[in-house]
Amino acid sequence: MKVAIIGGGASGLACAITLKRENPKIDVTIFEKLDQPGKKILATGNGRCNLSNFVISEEYYNGDHEIIHTVLDDFDVVNALEFFNSLGLKIRDEEGRLYPYSMNASNVVALLTNEAKRLKIKINTNCKVEALDSGLTINNKYKFDKVVLALGGKAAPQHGTDGDGYKLLKSLGIKYQPISPALVQIKTAEDVKELKGVRFKGVLFLRDEDDDDDKPIKFQEGELLFTDYGISGIPAMQLSGDVAQMTAKGEKPLLNICFTPDLGLSDINEYLDNQQDKGIKNEEMLYGILNEKLAKYIYDKNNGDTNHIALDIMSLPLTATGTKGYKDAQVTRGGVGSDELQENSLQTKKIPGLYITGELLNVDGTCGGYNLHFAWGSGIKAAKEIANA
Repeated sequence: MKVAIIGGGASGLACAITLKRENPKIDVTIFEKLDQPGKKILATGNGRCNLSNFVISEEYYNGDHEIIHTVLDDFDVVNALEFFNSLGLKIRDEEGRLYPYSMNASNVVALLTNEAKRLKIKINTNCKVEALDSGLTINNKYKFDKVVLALGGKAAPQHGTDGDGYKLLKSLGIKYQPISPALVQIKTAEDVKELKGVRFKGVLFLRDEDDDDDKPIKFQEGELLFTDYGISGIPAMQLSGDVAQMTAKGEKPLLNICFTPDLGLSDINEYLDNQQDKGIKNEEMLYGILNEKLAKYIYDKNNGDTNHIALDIMSLPLTATGTKGYKDAQVTRGGVGSDELQENSLQTKKIPGLYITGELLNVDGTCGGYNLHFAWGSGIKAAKEIANA
């Protein structure tokens, strides 16, 4: 059996290695358009490579729940640790996030590529797949029995994932859900340039512009960062996929920032009253709880009205206009859904023998190693399906 894997990233390498381990007689070829496989892996986790997470659950994923179940039911954290151990990779745990013990992504890529070489997997680098037909012929030249699409999405195109997979899907008549950037910074309508660089721990709420009740769509807590275009930090990135989808539909999602999640409105009002009793009348009255730049911004915005100042400290309103683009995004939201796949499988309905893994599927995870976990798991799932065929 001859199997082609288009894309030499996390899911492609995991798929190839598992295939050869399951059946050494299978002829496996990876087509990678860059000069070496695994380049995007090098950039994950700020170069430290957040491989997975001790807590793997559906709640940490967005998208098609059938596909999420299909992959996670066969690939939990124990399976991930077994795979890393089989490569000779020691793991370091940082508050549940799993990293290579060296804290260096290059070690992960080296071990994966060394194992691929040991198993005699062919890796064709600088080899872009321009065409794939329903007969599983690549570039009108190379015929295969099975093909795995593991090209990734459009996020971080500087690392090779520039959307080639979607072109192949379209050419094959395989539909996919609209795509957008995710795990990326959020842009706001309000001018917050003067707050650029201000970091703080707070809660970011996402609301619908037409939502009359006070219940947010989602919220995230953690360290946030003001930029010259809006807001960044892990909470903003966690909500960015929803913001991108909403703004793509013409909606105007609303954001609210709580700067004092452990203090209530009465606590803030009491604090402000005490400051005024001391004779402090300008933005300095806020220095005990807010960064100086932020204190000035909120004080000036409300012309010194302490009632409105207190409300903004509890829930500063912002309007999201969109997100930064794919170049700054960590992952792509959207992709091929379960309606295009065989039941409990990553094999397509329209083209038997064609499998789809990783970011091309309609699944994206939150920060914390969840996207790489899904990449490994979906690649391994496809490999085992092929080996058992």
